[in-house]
Amino acid sequence: MVGNKNQWSDPSSRVANINTKKNKRFRLFAVFLTLLLVGSSVGGYFYINRELGPIVLKIGAGPYRSDSYELMKEVAEVVSRHSDRIVVDVTATLDSSENISLLNQGKMDLATIRSDTPVINDVRMIAELFPDYFQIITRADSGIRNVTDLEGKRVAIPLFGTDEFRSFWIVGDHYDLSISGVKWQAKSFALASEELLDGRVDALFTVRSLRDRLLLNLFADAQLKKIKMRYLEIDQADAIAIKRPFLQTGTVPKGAFLGRTPTPRNDMKAVVVNRVLVTREDLDEEVIRELTSVLFEHRLDLTIRFALASAIIRPDLSAGLSVPLHLGAERYFNRDQPSFLQENAEPIALMITVAAMLGSGLIALRSRFMSTQKDRMDSYNYILLDIAEKARATTNPNDIKEFKGEMFAVLEKVVRALDTDEVTEEGFQSFSLLWESVREMLNDRTNEIAAKKV
Repeated sequence: MVGNKNQWSDPSSRVANINTKKNKRFRLFAVFLTLLLVGSSVGGYFYINRELGPIVLKIGAGPYRSDSYELMKEVAEVVSRHSDRIVVDVTATLDSSENISLLNQGKMDLATIRSDTPVINDVRMIAELFPDYFQIITRADSGIRNVTDLEGKRVAIPLFGTDEFRSFWIVGDHYDLSISGVKWQAKSFALASEELLDGRVDALFTVRSLRDRLLLNLFADAQLKKIKMRYLEIDQADAIAIKRPFLQTGTVPKGAFLGRTPTPRNDMKAVVVNRVLVTREDLDEEVIRELTSVLFEHRLDLTIRFALASAIIRPDLSAGLSVPLHLGAERYFNRDQPSFLQENAEPIALMITVAAMLGSGLIALRSRFMSTQKDRMDSYNYILLDIAEKARATTNPNDIKEFKGEMFAVLEKVVRALDTDEVTEEGFQSFSLLWESVREMLNDRTNEIAAKKV
């Protein structure tokens, strides 16, 4: 029992023992939070004020001097004038298939491809650039008047293994042209144009835009050399597009290439495939958003430099895309749409109101709980004050012993109440001071009573 009394004789020590772990955890948390705030502030300052170099976007643009290559060169120039953040590096490539491979390997950030090109899962679209037309051009003296007449003729077609090479056989498959019946020769467009003018081939097949410079040069050279050319209509273009859903049907207007002696002589149907600009899904949204904004907000600047830029359009989401839209491009296209907060202003306001009401309720409950803790602590203090009053009135030393026992009993109750959070630490501190004072008073009263008996 003596040991127990010594244990309870110093309430301050008991308080320290009870609260040591709580205070230690609180101090550690405070130190950690302070270090975290300081570190975040310093890191944020250096991050915001760091020197940012330009972001280089590598674009696989297709064959050298092709429409897509020339357009991307102009895009690079316009981007350099209107963006401090992006630099576009244009690289000539073989075809769309190679571009997809380069994207997949991470060697290119963007690429121009045909809309019918198979893509991997992480390729995303930015914009539709322009339409490419399946075109067959023949010499007027070749005797070729429709697609089936190509049988037995010398036909120059694009290089073996390219998308354009396969496009010829899409047409050939539909018209049942035999591989051995057509005397096809795979070669570059420049060489094919030269041989068509010289009469070494009877026709050539190509997939190009109607404003392609090399194509226009072919007709201009033929006119200078007074060689009559015939533009061949792919009259079953609609049927081909049905079989190949990523292909479309277009119209080549009368006189698209020559006006004095109109070439073609009438509006003609043609198979069309869109040329699109794509990127990898993992490219930064903000970078792609800025590139998209330059493409569309400075399109006049682009069109002045390269007329085909006028064909750049936003992808038609309602028609369904062969390639999903990149989130950065989508952010730019949806810039005028109301934000999430604007669209949901009323429910958000209701949620804030409910949260405020709940917060007020919690604050009220907390205040009530703290008031209950204070009232409980006050009741223990009143017990001590009552003991002190009775001790001053008694002259019996046995009463003093009983009062001390009552005090230790009250102390035990208060300590247990502190462990269960029924009283606050601040209340316990004030109680311990009063307890010490009453204990000292009881000791003094014991000495007084003993002195009077002597």
